[in-house]
Amino acid sequence: MTKDDPTREALWQRGLVALRYANPCGERVDYPHNPNGSIDGIAGICNSAGNVLGLMPHPEDHVFPLQHPRWTRGEAGGLGLPLFQRGLQLAREV
Repeated sequence: MTKDDPTREALWQRGLVALRYANPCGERVDYPHNPNGSIDGIAGICNSAGNVLGLMPHPEDHVFPLQHPRWTRGEAGGLGLPLFQRGLQLAREV
């Protein structure tokens, strides 16, 4: 959520919207595919230098199986790990 429309528009104009909720075709989606109901489906923004990323979906959760709340029942996570791995790979290429 932004404080006003000009702030929201500035995020897009300055290329600071890093991730957004979308369907497989890349089209904007609403709840439930946008689980938090964020404006414009924004899921992550970055600073102008591109070295700080703020995310709403919290992909860092469940990187290791023991972090899953039901790990004792055999459930595991790790679905967010590829995002961080790809980020590191891209950072090394720059």
